[in-house]
Parts: sequence; structure tokens; C-alpha cells
Amino acid sequence: MDLRLICDGVRFTLYALEMGESVADMMKNLERDNADEHARMLRRLGQLAERGASRRKDEFNDLEQGLFEAKTKGGTRVIFFYDAGAIVICACGFHKQSRKTPRQVLAVARERKKYYDAARECDEPIRIFKDANQKQPQRVPQ
Repeated sequence: MDLRLICDGVRFTLYALEMGESVADMMKNLERDNADEHARMLRRLGQLAERGASRRKDEFNDLEQGLFEAKTKGGTRVIFFYDAGAIVICACGFHKQSRKTPRQVLAVARERKKYYDAARECDEPIRIFKDANQKQPQRVPQ
């Protein structure tokens, strides 16, 4: 199983699950296409890493079945879930264009969470990738 380090904060370490189009890929595309929206989502994920998810509905939502959503006013969303040891796994990211989160996106997030849980149960080896400018994370999935 492959994870990419997003950020390491006081409260949580955030990783993107590297499957299909990952959150890391979405963020790179967003940085290229819309730098302001990219900066907003980076701040939101940084907030999650430093202090945890706030209760404000315009910042974070509890979706269902252990899935949560970080969001910006510009419509960018990242669906994530928690793992033991202050680890947050970002399952997928998308740009919301309607009032409800698309069922297809929720299905992808659910499948990725199932895959992650099954891989952890089987003690599948985890490879962690990080950018050259990132330090070694404080917390890694055990």
C-alpha cells in the first residue's frame, strides 16, 4: 500500500492514499489551474493537521460510515478518514458542482477505506512517499 505525506501537524499526520487519481494528484492539478483555491485547501488541511476538524459546517462535514469532508468555499473537497495513532488518510478529492456529494465519489471513498482497512488488517507493507522538502513524519501507520 502506498501513502503520500501531505502534512505533519501537532495533532495529526495527513497522508493521501495513492490509488487511481489521488488527493496529491488533485492538489497538483489545482495548484496549476487555480492557485487561490489550492492555497485555501492547503490551509484547511493544515488546520486539520494542527488542531483537528472544526465543528463548522462550512469547513468540515461528517459524511457517513467514518468518512469526513474538508471543504473550501470555492467547491474543492477532500474526503478523509481517521486511523489509529493520530493518522488521517485522505481517500479522494474533487471539485463539488452540485448541492450533494456525488454518489460515485462517496463509493470511491468507501472502497478506498475498505481497501485500507483490509490492507492494515493483513499487515500489508506500507510505503510512504514524501517530497524532497518535507521532513520525516512524526507518525506513521503501524
